[in-house]
Amino acid sequence: MSRTFTVLVLTATNILVAGHVTDELETLPYITEEISNLTVVAGREAILSCHVSHLGSYKVAWVRVDTQTILTIHNSIITRNQRVSLSHREHKEWKLHISSVQELDRGWYMCQVNTDPMRSKRGYLEVTVPPSIVDQRSSTDLVVREKDEVNMTCEARGYPIPKVIWRREDGAKMLVKGRGKSMTGKSLVFESVGRAHIGTYLCIASNGVPPSVSKRVQLRVQFPPMMSVPSQLERARLGGNATLRCRSEAYPASINYWINKDSGIVNTDSNHKVSLDIIDHITNMKLEIFNVQQSDFGVYECVSKNSLGETDGKIRLNRMTDGNEVEDKSTTISTKSSKQSTLPAYYNYPKSKNDWLRNEILKIGNMEPDNPETESQKRQNSGLPYAGFSSEGHRPHLSVITLCSYWTLFILIMI
Repeated sequence: MSRTFTVLVLTATNILVAGHVTDELETLPYITEEISNLTVVAGREAILSCHVSHLGSYKVAWVRVDTQTILTIHNSIITRNQRVSLSHREHKEWKLHISSVQELDRGWYMCQVNTDPMRSKRGYLEVTVPPSIVDQRSSTDLVVREKDEVNMTCEARGYPIPKVIWRREDGAKMLVKGRGKSMTGKSLVFESVGRAHIGTYLCIASNGVPPSVSKRVQLRVQFPPMMSVPSQLERARLGGNATLRCRSEAYPASINYWINKDSGIVNTDSNHKVSLDIIDHITNMKLEIFNVQQSDFGVYECVSKNSLGETDGKIRLNRMTDGNEVEDKSTTISTKSSKQSTLPAYYNYPKSKNDWLRNEILKIGNMEPDNPETESQKRQNSGLPYAGFSSEGHRPHLSVITLCSYWTLFILIMI
């Protein structure tokens, strides 16, 4: 009887122990969700979450995988990194906080529970860095000589690696063969620079992480002055007003002034106003003359000088009369019809047809301009072709046959 009772007790005890082990296995903690990969911009806070169920008396730890560094165990911070902290909610959600994230924080992080065997999940922390331009390795403002080779560089940092684009600040084309208004790459090379390359260039770095950054590089090209004159002949009436204009291009900046061929340098006074409009390396020169006097007519020079050379442009100011004639002190240019011109003395009509013909032949060597209206009358009176000047005053082409005809007539007349 006693043996039977002992067997029953042992059997009951084994059943209770087995049941307890089974319950314990069924209630082991486990991580319910995957740890999400996280992308954070450098300088901000990163938070990695680990959701655990049925934790019980077990503990949760955070580990840096690549360095095998234990960061936290349960409620304790193990690492000496002051930027790492921990928070949890009812022992079900454990959060690892990393403040002011740096690039060195990039990598895999593991949440693990100290069961046997260990249960764990891991997630990746990506740290992006906005682009920045390294001034020490990038070009500053440049001043070069015309036809020199120029190499402008712009080095940028960031993660992902930034893309560098060059543009002109004014939006103009880059003047690089085969390129448009932009060029990609950390170097911008001009094999031979000229005036057209002068300007401000922008080096723009971007990598998809805002904000993009840019650097201004100003390119100056030294060259001697160049002068252009929109109109080399101006007209004005006595007592009227006149405006003379020139355009100078130079770098370094030029000295610009006006000269009257007769009176010397022209300065601003009661009758003259000198003004300069300077935009970058271009200077627009303007001379205004009020109440024009006879002494104001003549030739003016716009002069531009810098350390590399000098140049000038000439403008003639002529007088305009009521008869539409333009005059200066030494010459008269008539805009009237040539019909009003007078004939030389020997163009008076001779009474004899033979005398007239002899005069015509003698004039072949001189070929002075004749009055077209008078010559037309001569041709009508004589019935012979005329070989003098045209109505425009140009010498016509005389063929050999025409000359021979005149000499034949002359010989016959003399005989």
